[in-house]
Amino acid sequence: MFNPDHLRTLQAVVEEGTVLAAADRLRLTPSAVSQQLSRLQREAGQPVMVRQGRNLVPTDAADVLVRLAERVVDLDERARAELETLQEEVSGPLVVAAFATALRGLVAPAVTRLGERHPHLEITLREHSPEESIPALLRGEVDLVVVHDWTDRHASPRRGLQAHLLGLDPVDLVTLRDEPLELGPDGVDLDDLGGRVWIDDTPGVFSDWLLEAFAQRSLPHRIGATVDSVNTRVTLVAEGFGICLLPRLGREVLPDEVVATPLVEAPTRRIHAVHREASARRPAVEAAVAALDAVWQEREELPNSPARDDG
Repeated sequence: MFNPDHLRTLQAVVEEGTVLAAADRLRLTPSAVSQQLSRLQREAGQPVMVRQGRNLVPTDAADVLVRLAERVVDLDERARAELETLQEEVSGPLVVAAFATALRGLVAPAVTRLGERHPHLEITLREHSPEESIPALLRGEVDLVVVHDWTDRHASPRRGLQAHLLGLDPVDLVTLRDEPLELGPDGVDLDDLGGRVWIDDTPGVFSDWLLEAFAQRSLPHRIGATVDSVNTRVTLVAEGFGICLLPRLGREVLPDEVVATPLVEAPTRRIHAVHREASARRPAVEAAVAALDAVWQEREELPNSPARDDG
């Protein structure tokens, strides 16, 4: 029987591309990774990795063993789910990852609710971008992730994962309260915002939408700052440096001098809770998804941000 730890080590090396990166992912020394590969190679009776120039390349045998590793993880997950259903209470470890604003505006209140209802549940939280969360979920490092894509750019579903759509998160225009704006019944039209200085996000779908919209409209503009942090963007707006777009989820109360206004045909995020298909029957995962959904539904019951609202 192949050692499951050795199989997972090979899978990490194949997926990460180098022994060093695999060691970092597995929290092992590179020497320990190399030793486990050697042992697995002896168990398989043939090479699993061969060197081509400076690179290690998986063999056909490695492909077979990586598929086996995936099945072992799947069986382990299904067994865990069945064992947890035998417990009278929802309990055990649960690792949840989410991007920053979801962690603040959605996961935090959901975890509070989970702790009150299931005190024996051991929850660990990690802040990950959607690009980091899905690979971590596939590797079995986390149990549940909250991610987003956009209504006009859906992320492709990944094999072995199950997604639950929690809801839609619209984006607002954030400006100084006394910023002169032409306000229509559905908010501000981007066409009426020419000549402004913008505080943009770092490259990604959100930023791409804004830059493409400028190009399509031949709208004069200047990107005055490129900033990841939501709070820093709001601070720059409050100081009169420029204007920006911000989603509503996890957005803190804006300063008195700053206001959020709906934008006509604004980009909208879709917020998903995602877990492995094999963990669908885990009571801990089911309870966490239900808590996230309940928190989201309560958000939906609140009135939407009206024009010139303070956020």
